[in-house]
Amino acid sequence: MNILFISWDGPQVTYLEGLFLPIFKRLRKNGLNFHILQFTWGDTNRTTRTRLAFDDARIPYEAARVWRRPLALGSLASILRGRSMVRSLSQKWQIDVLMPRSTFPALICLGPSGQTDLPVVFDADGLPLDERVNFAGVSASSVAHRVLRDIEAEMVRRAERVLTRSQRAADVLLARAGAGTSSHKFHVVGNGRDSVQFSANRDLSAATRLELGVSPSAPLLVYAGSLGEQYCVREMLELFRAVIVRQPEARLLILSGAPELAQAALSNLPLLQPATIIKSVSSTEVPRYLACADLGLALRRPSFSMQAVAPIKVGEYLLCGLPVVATNGVGDTSRIRDDIGFLVEQMDENEMEAVADWFFSKVLPDRDGFAKRCRTLGRESFSLDSCVDDYVSAFSGLQIDTARRESMLKA
Repeated sequence: MNILFISWDGPQVTYLEGLFLPIFKRLRKNGLNFHILQFTWGDTNRTTRTRLAFDDARIPYEAARVWRRPLALGSLASILRGRSMVRSLSQKWQIDVLMPRSTFPALICLGPSGQTDLPVVFDADGLPLDERVNFAGVSASSVAHRVLRDIEAEMVRRAERVLTRSQRAADVLLARAGAGTSSHKFHVVGNGRDSVQFSANRDLSAATRLELGVSPSAPLLVYAGSLGEQYCVREMLELFRAVIVRQPEARLLILSGAPELAQAALSNLPLLQPATIIKSVSSTEVPRYLACADLGLALRRPSFSMQAVAPIKVGEYLLCGLPVVATNGVGDTSRIRDDIGFLVEQMDENEMEAVADWFFSKVLPDRDGFAKRCRTLGRESFSLDSCVDDYVSAFSGLQIDTARRESMLKA
């Protein structure tokens, strides 16, 4: 089965290589052959790196420039061009299934030029329109937002399958699509990570701690990922303050592509500054830094849209044997039991004190036990293998009408 994956991405996006490329490579073994059409306003260097990564994996890749000025007209022109490109590439690559990711690719596939004669698997990508309302200042009552919501709902109705990252997201999209939409078309798929790459190695962990200047006995907390208001940096540092008061030898390791944001957050916290290590490392180096820690932090600002996400870092932490501190209600975090992690809700000073007490009274005395349980849950629910199983299940049973496809593509 040949699948055309269509994305619409900003200049800093790397999820195609970091998240989807390993998944698509593994799915090829199951007869699912992905081809990529990425609409982007990233520069040539960015798209060249992406192309090289997919070329190396022998996965066809095509980049299309998104015109940003004037904003509305540029996007419209890009969408119209996109419809032509989807038809052309579908013929060139003998595509059986279209897989738009999120709203603008969905609009391309809903065009009047006949693309939806091919079966569509809609990767809803959480609730991105609601995320813009929650965090980007977009008005939920604006005309643009309502139009995009209508596009999303129409694609949910027309698609053969709808992929989400949490069951709650599926419930919301089903309700918005209205009566007559089958719940059976929804499939929850994970953001799986390679359980071989993300694992624990005692010798490597000891060497990494030595490199960082962290004592083998020092409690080490780690955060990996983006920084910003929705990632609760202030609350994360409040938790670290509660930890370091109990054990001055404790350290916090922050791995981020925006180290300046971490430094700014620490500027008025003299107690935490010398105990915080900030690094920007390549994606291939992340696993060994995670594996040398004792606790992974995955806080997110609670909001309606956050019910639909599946934080990649949670799976990475668990696969490396790290218990996690995560926010309740963000994605399907309910599977994280208290012998695996700590789910916070208020994220106030009292709750952070409770997390610190749990860390010292429960986690550190049973570090090996936590590591085994976390690793087990990681492999069962957050690994690349479990993710591939999710995708295979979602694509199974799709009816591919080869004759109709040939007729449509030649029309």
